[in-house]
Amino acid sequence: MKNFFKLIQQEVSAGRPVSLVSVVAVKGSAPQRVGAKMLVSSSGKLLWGTIGGGTVESLALKQAKIQIDIKTPLLKSFELVESGEEATGMLCGGEMKLFIDIFGISTKVYLFGAGHITQQIIPLLMNLGFSPIIIDDREDYLKENIVTRLNVVTHTGDFVDIIDSLFIEEDSYIIIMTYSHDVDEKILYHLLSQKLLNLSTVKYLGMIGSMRKVKEIFSRLESKGISREILNSIHSPIGVPIKSQTPEEIAISIAAELISVRNKEDK
Repeated sequence: MKNFFKLIQQEVSAGRPVSLVSVVAVKGSAPQRVGAKMLVSSSGKLLWGTIGGGTVESLALKQAKIQIDIKTPLLKSFELVESGEEATGMLCGGEMKLFIDIFGISTKVYLFGAGHITQQIIPLLMNLGFSPIIIDDREDYLKENIVTRLNVVTHTGDFVDIIDSLFIEEDSYIIIMTYSHDVDEKILYHLLSQKLLNLSTVKYLGMIGSMRKVKEIFSRLESKGISREILNSIHSPIGVPIKSQTPEEIAISIAAELISVRNKEDK
């Protein structure tokens, strides 16, 4: 059992989600008892354990992969008979109820800029179930203690080149807060003008800045062809209004805004 927990930790720490399939109820004759488990990779491969083999295990492996893909646990019954709506084609004659749980699924937050606020928000995001990805053209900032200690994913180099190399997934959150408003504007314009984002599926796009600065940037972007409708969908100024001043306070206000967006979407 120790190896089982170690394997989950190993896979999740490496950024690979896994599914734990557990037998939670049995009726009649079945190939395994309540409590049997197996661990499944994101590709649907058996990593550890068994729930009895045969057709039911094969179906459960496929179902586990589906649940990882859609990031949702599932409670499902399998009839161990040859025919019927939930039939497996098996001859045992009983029924197994499986709970398919998911580990290592976390929503990605792309943080452009590795400055003081980012350093403060990293542990907040990780504790809240987000997976931060830090992007900066200053390699030394990506070697700060908090980044290396928490083993955060980082990308260094020209911002535009990195953006072009990234595949920004649906349901992602994007925060732009570099060392320069000009760089922030450049990043935002590239993301929007190159249509690298599907704003209908990206959960959050935010940029730091005062009301005055944001107004100036949006005016310039509109003159370059970015529609007012798109600009109005951007969270900027960023964070909930708690009169934050310090990097720690600003980080909390931004994290609170992400929570608000996430919880609203979950309803």
